Amino acid sequence: MAVIARMAEGSLRDALSLLEQARAYCGETIPDKEVRELLGVVPDDALEELVGAISEGSADRALGLVHTFQKEGRNLQHFCREAIRHIRNLLIARVCGADSELIAATPDQRPALAKAAALFSEEDLTRFFQILLQTDDDLRRKPDPRVHLEMGLLRLINAARLAPLEELLGELKSGGANSGAARSVALAGASTPSAKSGAPSFAAAISSQPKTQFSSPFAASASPAAVAASAEVKQAVEEEEPGMPAKGHGAAALAIGIAQEQVAEIKAAVQAQQKFLGELVEQSGLWELEGTELRIYFSSDKRPFAEMMEGRETLEKIRSISSKVLGRAVRVCAKLEAVAAAAASTARAMSGTQELRARFERDPMVRSMLQRFGGNISEVKRSQEES
Repeated sequence: MAVIARMAEGSLRDALSLLEQARAYCGETIPDKEVRELLGVVPDDALEELVGAISEGSADRALGLVHTFQKEGRNLQHFCREAIRHIRNLLIARVCGADSELIAATPDQRPALAKAAALFSEEDLTRFFQILLQTDDDLRRKPDPRVHLEMGLLRLINAARLAPLEELLGELKSGGANSGAARSVALAGASTPSAKSGAPSFAAAISSQPKTQFSSPFAASASPAAVAASAEVKQAVEEEEPGMPAKGHGAAALAIGIAQEQVAEIKAAVQAQQKFLGELVEQSGLWELEGTELRIYFSSDKRPFAEMMEGRETLEKIRSISSKVLGRAVRVCAKLEAVAAAAASTARAMSGTQELRARFERDPMVRSMLQRFGGNISEVKRSQEES
């Protein structure tokens, strides 16, 4: 009767329908075993076998259950849901006692529940419950249910071997770990008893470190507001190339990867060949040679000059002259200085993030956490104070 009531899920009409099916299948006498076979309910001994496999860390026993169910044609997702219900009963028995009214079990089943619940801690049972919920979702959404159920049971076996976070933190503190790093990891672990509500994420834990430990030279050089102003672009270039003369009114354009003398020679040759084109080139503020590409930058307020240079014939004339001066074939293009500023800002931000990530990877506390829990650092962000 308990099996029929549970399968009906609160519907009296469904319960009566299941009872009629059981009567037609079994006759006047309706044994528990036949009802379970008829409705596809997982036997209690199978759930006890699963609990025993988890407590002993036996992956062979757990995977053997899946093989048996597959061979018998049972619904694997139904087994997963029955396992969720069983783990929930064990958790209630562990917290409130096996005699609690919150457990849907007969009196003769409660001693076995109490014995099984004593094998695990509350943290273990909660972890098992979460793993089974994820496995049930995988069985419902993804193909090949056998593979996903096997992977879920293997996670259950391995989860029982994990040390609690509180125990790990205690070991690290007793081992003389850096106090500042320990505070950071403690803040990042929201499940620790000392963590306050709304604890910051792992990225936010950076701010609890000493300022000198994770400070980055890129923080001062990055300028997010410099993408559209030509003067700030030139300042950024001067920071990369110390000692380069600043461009004032009538001064030579800045040059990166190419000598100032070569830029002047190219300008003179263009001016001699075509005066109008020479005037366009004189409006440029930055020349950059990278590989076989020569980029001529114009400030934002001189966009029309850059657009007039984008013609095919115009660029071909400048390319021919530049290739002769440089002694090798190059490709020429006209760009706005805002592009250079954005590229420089992005490069500095990436370099700063890589440096910060490298420091975290070398931190002994972080390395210990990754080794114990088998995780990885997916993203490192600067705190608002440092940025």
